[in-house]
Amino acid sequence: MNEDLLELVAETVRSYRVTMQDSAAPIAADTPLFGEGGVLDSIGLVSVVVELEQKVSELAGRDVSLMNDRALSRSRSPFRTVRTLAEYAAGEMGRAGST
Repeated sequence: MNEDLLELVAETVRSYRVTMQDSAAPIAADTPLFGEGGVLDSIGLVSVVVELEQKVSELAGRDVSLMNDRALSRSRSPFRTVRTLAEYAAGEMGRAGST
């Protein structure tokens, strides 16, 4: 996973929180996204993932789905932190390129 993708996820989360007039607290790689201590509620998580899918699809030049059966069936959610979401997005970008 590259740092640009990590920053893209962090910036997408920051942008959503600013839009919602939520805290301007720093968003780092290990910031929890959802659940206990998370910076997003369920609507926020869906909003961020949808926006991130659009951005990642533009980067990849093809559709990339992040909220899919692979993500939802994992024993450890890829939506835990900024880093885990960026890692998952990188994997899905690679998967989209190999299909």
